[in-house]
Amino acid sequence: MRSRLSLILAAILLITTASAAVAQHAASDSINPYRVVVRSSLHGISMLNNLDTYLSGYNYKGAGYHYSHETFRKAHTGSYNWRYQTLTDFTIGYATLHNSTQLVAMASRRWSGYHAFDISDRLQLLAGAQIELTGGALYLPSNGNNPVSVKLRSAIAASGMAIYKFNIGSRKCKARYQIDIPMAGVMFSPEFGQSYYEIFGLGHTDGIVNFSNIVNSPSWRHMLSLDIPMGKSTMRVAYIADLYQSKVNDIRTHEYSHTIAIGFTKTIYKVKRNDPIEAYSPY
Repeated sequence: MRSRLSLILAAILLITTASAAVAQHAASDSINPYRVVVRSSLHGISMLNNLDTYLSGYNYKGAGYHYSHETFRKAHTGSYNWRYQTLTDFTIGYATLHNSTQLVAMASRRWSGYHAFDISDRLQLLAGAQIELTGGALYLPSNGNNPVSVKLRSAIAASGMAIYKFNIGSRKCKARYQIDIPMAGVMFSPEFGQSYYEIFGLGHTDGIVNFSNIVNSPSWRHMLSLDIPMGKSTMRVAYIADLYQSKVNDIRTHEYSHTIAIGFTKTIYKVKRNDPIEAYSPY
């Protein structure tokens, strides 16, 4: 009797396991990879170092709060070898020099497209291009006539990534390095000593829009991140260095920030009718 019961239980277990495997296989086959999006939100502390000779000839150093949001997905192409990324960064903070304080607010939006190359089961390289829009301001209350320096610029950048998969115990982790180098673009810059009243009040706008390139604006941004599964969530720890500098209209600037950030990532499947809800990572 016991032997028959054991055989029946074993048969039920075998049928259940096989059915689950078949169902999972069928669901996986019907997944559209381009509908799967990996999103991350990071919060961090930035160390700031700013120079803007329109406001002052000295470096101001300080700290600020940084927020970064990313979406990453496969493109809807036949081979699914293309990836799309959007990045939103926002920083607010302050910097000081002796008794003088500088307030900082900067935001950027980036759209990137990459072609992926699978080097091995663990290593993937991506190469592509990026469109960047940046805006913000530096405010120096101690300045009388020109207390504000407005930042408006856009650029086309070369961008690349390396993604490496590895295990820490039973956890499947991912390390990623990304570098973005602006190649050419346009930027707003007044002449040295020119006030914003002259530009917007009197209409003296000649020369305020300038072309930027790797010679007059050698800049780059790079990020190193680590994704660690934590139960049902994935934690991301990242180091972000955004290093911008320019020399236009006799004004020298640099905006350096080094950020340590932490947050979480989630994989989202954009559901349509009859679509399965399955996680399928674009990494």
